Amino acid sequence: MTTRYPFALIKEKLAARRGKALDFAIGRRRVPMPGYIDEWIRANVGLAMQSASAVETREFSEAASELLSREYGAEVDPALIVPAPGGRAAMSAFLACAVEPGQPVCVTEPGYPAFARLAAHRHALIHELELDPHRGFAPDLTSYAGGAPRVIALNYPNNPTGAVLSAQTISCLQSICDSKTVLFNDATYAPLVYDEQPTSLLNSEVRGDSPSEVVELHSFAKLVPIGPIAVSFLAGSAATMHGISTYSEFAWSPLSVLQLKTTALCLRDADRLQSLREFFPNQLQQLRATLKNLGFEPYPSPSGVYAICPTPAQIGGRPVASAAQAAERLMDEFDLAVVPWDTPRHSYLRFASMYQPEDLERLADLRDRLQLA
Repeated sequence: MTTRYPFALIKEKLAARRGKALDFAIGRRRVPMPGYIDEWIRANVGLAMQSASAVETREFSEAASELLSREYGAEVDPALIVPAPGGRAAMSAFLACAVEPGQPVCVTEPGYPAFARLAAHRHALIHELELDPHRGFAPDLTSYAGGAPRVIALNYPNNPTGAVLSAQTISCLQSICDSKTVLFNDATYAPLVYDEQPTSLLNSEVRGDSPSEVVELHSFAKLVPIGPIAVSFLAGSAATMHGISTYSEFAWSPLSVLQLKTTALCLRDADRLQSLREFFPNQLQQLRATLKNLGFEPYPSPSGVYAICPTPAQIGGRPVASAAQAAERLMDEFDLAVVPWDTPRHSYLRFASMYQPEDLERLADLRDRLQLA
């Protein structure tokens, strides 16, 4: 797969405009961070030069286990948790250990695009399960004709739709699973569920009687503004976690003590997660109201940090044929950066809620010029 990573292209276009464009693609507002964590990093920056030992790794895994129990009711042995230097590194390690060339891998569409690209580099057979906007963005299996896949890669809460993991979705997917299937869930936005209890496939009650193995990714770079210091983790079965742990000894340099200890502080800060669950709904509410006033039709936002809309039929009084074309026109003619998502049957535009108040005012001022339909 030779196409560029779409978010890298968007960042390049934003950089070329030197701050002139309105960034509703990536967003530019830092999420709230308790001052004590910033102070702790500054006081312990020397720990960045120390590779973590088995003791620090175990302490991190214990903090991750406590998070899973506290937030999702999932009881996971710390020995079954493997830290990684980021979400994409974790996905790469899982695929390297779980998927052989030629094996079928199902991915949700829309969904975070990295997993499908990484699976393609493993020469897996990629099957896209389109999310149905008329059924709460549950996967549509009507076009799937293969046997039991090796991996079903989920992304719940979903990016960009905000759909949450439901019993209906799990039951639907069980119909194409067998005991050799791995349900892999990218749960990056798992804590940010607003009208119900956050869920995890690691919770046996949520998973039900599924015969499939479960591996879940939790990644924190989007939730804590500590950049490359943030550590992700995978949790799953003993065999798969042992394989990934062994693979990681070759795949990346040891994590630093600073990375593990700082992220562990964030994992244990339940109050901070609650503050995020209060911060983002307010951001989303104001964004959705502005989008409606502009003529967009945003879908509900039950989770996550994004608002998505069906691509309008026209922008600037002229028709558009796809989300990609709409996003290009918004950037070139209106200096507005958004993320396009085209699927076989639908197309969407994604707006990030990480904006400054003046950004929302500038967005609202585009109403007369946009001429949406």
